[in-house]
Formats: sequence, C-alpha cells, structure tokens
Amino acid sequence: MCFRQFCSNLRLKCWHQNDDENDVLMYQISINDHHNPQNGDQLLAGPSLAGPAVHQQTTNDGLRNRSKLTYNTQLPSEHTYLGKLKRVEALERLVPGSIHRIPVSGHQSIIFPGETIPFILTNALLEFDGSDSNRIGLVFWEHPYKKRIFGVICEVYEKVVRDSNLVLKTTAQQRFELVPQEDGALTRSVQREGRAHYYAQVKILPEVLLPDPLTNFCTNNTAKINNLARNRLMAAQSSVWPKFVYDQYCSNEVLNKVRRFLEFLQIESVPTADPAMLSFWLAKNIPLSDTDRKELFYTNSVLTRMLLVNSILDYTCSCCCKKCNRRIANYADMFAMSKQGVSGSYCNPSGFVHETLTVYRVVPQSTRTTTKPSTDFSWFPGYSWQIAVCNACNNHIGWKFIATKRGYKPKKFYGLCGETIRVTSDHKPLFGTNRKSIANVA
Repeated sequence: MCFRQFCSNLRLKCWHQNDDENDVLMYQISINDHHNPQNGDQLLAGPSLAGPAVHQQTTNDGLRNRSKLTYNTQLPSEHTYLGKLKRVEALERLVPGSIHRIPVSGHQSIIFPGETIPFILTNALLEFDGSDSNRIGLVFWEHPYKKRIFGVICEVYEKVVRDSNLVLKTTAQQRFELVPQEDGALTRSVQREGRAHYYAQVKILPEVLLPDPLTNFCTNNTAKINNLARNRLMAAQSSVWPKFVYDQYCSNEVLNKVRRFLEFLQIESVPTADPAMLSFWLAKNIPLSDTDRKELFYTNSVLTRMLLVNSILDYTCSCCCKKCNRRIANYADMFAMSKQGVSGSYCNPSGFVHETLTVYRVVPQSTRTTTKPSTDFSWFPGYSWQIAVCNACNNHIGWKFIATKRGYKPKKFYGLCGETIRVTSDHKPLFGTNRKSIANVA
C-alpha cells in the first residue's frame, strides 16, 4: 500500500483518540487494511477512475477525520527552551566551487540544507578572528561516500554566551566536501586554552537545476515560460520521443504527490518555492532509510533528488527499533508538530542534538515510559515529556509528550529519536521504479 492509498484510507481511521483502548482498536484496523491489498486497490482505483473531483472529495473527507491541531506550530521552531539569544547579522552565501577554511564539528546524522539546528557548545568553537566566525561545518564522519567526506555549513543567526557555554541557533545552508590539506589531513587542530578546535578546508557543492527537456521544442520564449505546462503533449509531438519518456525526467509528477503529502500532514502550502530547497525539505520530512538519506544528500542534481523523492513516495514504511527491529510506529501516524515539518533537530541540556520524528501514536505495547512527566527544557512548550524505551530490549526510542494546557491538540504524541530508530520499507513500490536509472539522470 502506497502513500496515495493511505490518503484514500484516511476516512476509515480515527486519527486522534483520548484513551489507549481506542488506540489499540484503530491500530488493529490499520493492520487489517495493511494486509488487505484488494480493498486498498479498490480504494485507490475508485477515486482515480471516477475523476479528480471525486478523488478530492474522498481525500477531504479523510482529512476531516484527522484531528486539527490547536497547537501553535511556530513555537517548536523557535527553540524557546534555549532562552533569550541575541540576533546575529546574516552572512552572504558562499560561491559553489569555492574553498574556505571554517571550524568543523562531527555530527551523528545527515543534516539537509534548510534545517534549523540548535547548539550548546561547552568549548568556544567560534571564538576566533575571521570572516567566517558565524559559520560552523557539520561533518558526517559516519556517512562517507566513495571514500569522500561530506557535510553542511550552518550559519549562526542567534547566539549568546551563558555559564561558560555558547548557545546557538543556526540554519543549515550549503553542502560541502572536505578537501585534503597540503599534508593530506582533512582537519587541523588548534589548541586554545587547553582545548582542541578543529578546522578544515571545505569545497562548496553546487545545486544543478536542469531545464525541462521539452523546452527546446517550444517555438518562442513566451511559450517556454507560460504555456509549457499546458502544451507538453504538443511539444512532445515535435520531438523524436513520446511524451511519457520526457515525463520520466520531469518533476511534475512528484509535485502532485507533494501536494497530497502536504494535505496529509496538514501543512497548508509548500514551505519554499526554490526547487533545490524544496527537494531538501522533502528529504527531511519523508522518513528515509540511511541508504536513501545518503543518496538524496550526495547528488548535486535537483532533478535527480526530486525523482528519488518521487520513487520513495510510492513506498510505505514503518519505524522500528534499531537494536531489536521491533515495529514502533506506522507511516500513517506521522504528522507535523512544527512548522518545519514532521522531523526536527532539538538540543538537550547536555548539548546533544537529537533528530526527532513526531507521530500521533506508537504501536500498542511496543514502548513504555521510564520517567515521571517533566516540563523542564521541553522542546514543545505546553507539553511535558517522558523518556520512552522499547518494551522488548529497553533501547531508548524517544519521548512521550503530554499536553499540560487545556485545549491543546494533540493531547499526547511521541517524538522518535532518529539515532535509535530504523526506517524500513514495508512493501515493494506500487509501480516498478529503476532506482539505478534515476540515480544516473545527472
């Protein structure tokens, strides 16, 4: 069952229940639907064959069954738990292909451009004289690609020194690759006040945006700009290949899926009009396996990235415990608790940055909480949190959040920790997709 079938099945599910018994009941319904492909195929075929109006009505009926959030999703993205910080002047973007020397720090997971990353640094990493004093390079040592090391530049937009710690809010901006220095080393340490600070030479990677291949068959510039979307068939008739061949190298299909995906997450509009940043936003908000995450990050082609997203949206997935592989949460229960999307990075008091995926509920009997509710340093103001562990192996899998104010919806939800959760695909894709051919588009 693919994402589009979930949109059709929304009307069969109650998305927010107040008691655990109803959670178990709705989970059983979800499992029955999951293992009944005939019913799912009928639901998928019915709206699409009946026409777009019926499909839209079915989708809207399903969305009405999903509880509307009453929470201000702007709050989590502001990271108010860090306290008041001072605004920092914005920096210019670096030229693709240029090489710069910046301070670097290792990061446990891949971060895509556009994400907001908070930091609490115990060592003054940025205390040095230079034009890049408000840039940090996050290096993905644990995720090499063809023996090359990559990372992302984070630009500081708010910071303050508090209790000998440097508290930062940053935005991931541009991808880079580490460039070996004269002695062959990738990083170089500088001792300052008894602490080692690491610097590296980084090469800024480009974002290649190829034009629609049918553009060359339009007669004039006006047609290229205004009429291409409506006259693709006419343009294809002037070419050697039929239209479906060009559609394989066009992002229109994935954009249609994105619209349904945004409705599914109750996000009103596409967060960005920039194709490159949109591709990164989708990569951040679609649950990905480690392999897919690296494939999406390392490609320089925006079109290739969008086509890979397109193929991934044809899958359903689930979140499993990385230690024992027990199923923890289902794809259908994912939702956006922050305006940033379903996934976000949050910092704990010790300075460790957790990538967190928000879901309405977990699989019944899959987890348990081990601490009392606390509101200290809550990433979601107005909610208390408890540490949640896997019921099978006691592995830490995230946090359970419970509303402390009346009227907040959802009343409870879970934040799954990206470090201890593995994303697994449940089925083969609905339509056969050659992932290797997509990867070779660029």
